[in-house]
Amino acid sequence: MTASYKIEIQQTGDSFDCAADDAILRGGQRAGLGLSYDCNVGGCGSCKFEVVEGEIENMWEDAPGLNPRDVKRGKLLACQCRPKSDAVIKMITMDEFVPQTNPQRFAGKLEMIRDLTNDIREFRFKSANGFSSFQPGQYALLNLPGVEGGRAYSMSNIGNDDGSWEFIIRLVPDGKGTNALFKLNEGDEIEIDGPYGMAYLRTDAPRDIVCIGGGSGLAPMLSIARGVAAADGMDDVKVHLFYGARGPQDLCGEEELKALGQSADR
Repeated sequence: MTASYKIEIQQTGDSFDCAADDAILRGGQRAGLGLSYDCNVGGCGSCKFEVVEGEIENMWEDAPGLNPRDVKRGKLLACQCRPKSDAVIKMITMDEFVPQTNPQRFAGKLEMIRDLTNDIREFRFKSANGFSSFQPGQYALLNLPGVEGGRAYSMSNIGNDDGSWEFIIRLVPDGKGTNALFKLNEGDEIEIDGPYGMAYLRTDAPRDIVCIGGGSGLAPMLSIARGVAAADGMDDVKVHLFYGARGPQDLCGEEELKALGQSADR
């Protein structure tokens, strides 16, 4: 059994148990705490924190989310650090970061692969435990064979009752993550960790919505548009979706968008 440690946030006194193989940020999110974050993969710097007491393992010392001044001041990234003992930390927490659904780590079986263009594919995974609760526009971390650290990809579908997690992903020629993903076969299993992300649909917003995406960036836009169509009380909300690509051969999702427009009648 993996060891776990108690992490206390000095400013609030809140505490949570974090597994030794889990990032502090994600452990806090699993406990339902509003630890500040955005990208979850070391790039944005939104999850900076300081260690007051305890021992922490920094998994990526050169993460771009920290500048030299941050390093000099002893700042760390909660998405790139794991606990090695009980610890007390200083970190920003806000109600807006409290997860709508506490993220989970679970096994996902690859049920379907579909080519959308010469380098963009649609993948559908099904969770072994039936979990598939997330907000339109959120993302999950896929832990892929031979790749260190999870890779963040936005879902293209919406939360559902059948355990489905769908993604539209472009193959990056030198990308370790997408190359590992594109080598998977139907029936293979990977670990999925999610949901995460703050750029999700707010169903209480009365205004029209503008979505802008390109290439495989259609995924979260499609999820948001589908979320609007499925939501109660958003019949008068219009979605203006602007989608671009390098050329006609790189466009995808036309069938899905047409079907969505017809079903939503807007």
